[in-house]
Amino acid sequence: MKKQPQVTEQTRANLRQAFWELYAERPVEKISVREITDRAGYNRATFYLYYHDVYELLEEIEGMVLGNIERLVQGRLLQGDTLDFSQHMGLILRLAQRSRDYTRVLLGPHGDPAFSSRLKEIISPLVDRFFLPGSQLDEQAHEIVREFYLSGILAIIRTWTATKDPMPIDQLIQLVMRIVQ
Repeated sequence: MKKQPQVTEQTRANLRQAFWELYAERPVEKISVREITDRAGYNRATFYLYYHDVYELLEEIEGMVLGNIERLVQGRLLQGDTLDFSQHMGLILRLAQRSRDYTRVLLGPHGDPAFSSRLKEIISPLVDRFFLPGSQLDEQAHEIVREFYLSGILAIIRTWTATKDPMPIDQLIQLVMRIVQ
């Protein structure tokens, strides 16, 4: 009996890995359950014990990545009174680096645009608190500037994780700080 949860998690992990290998190559709508199960060494019935469809599997992976980022933002980055850009951005980039294989694909050309939107929602409290507090902008201007910051942060992460040999985090942060100042 004690072995069953371990077997269940291993099966789920194998299905996620097989899906991920396919998703790194092409969009989710071009991936079949049959391809996933053939690659993972299971039958289709096993897949359906754990997932409704390939979209649910993708959502699970996105949720894992976004959950890690949200815990970092809520549990650590929003706790201080001031922004230490190099430290905060460094933490975000280190997290992106640890999940680079996921981040590169999720923010890449086959990635779900909703993932980018959800990621922006998670990091938006940082922008609101540290970049736009008490700004004298009207509502429309505030939203434009906010989107500018959020899109810039995502573009940095997207470009950096897509590079085969990315520059060191400290060098990237120095580059961004030179441009921002």
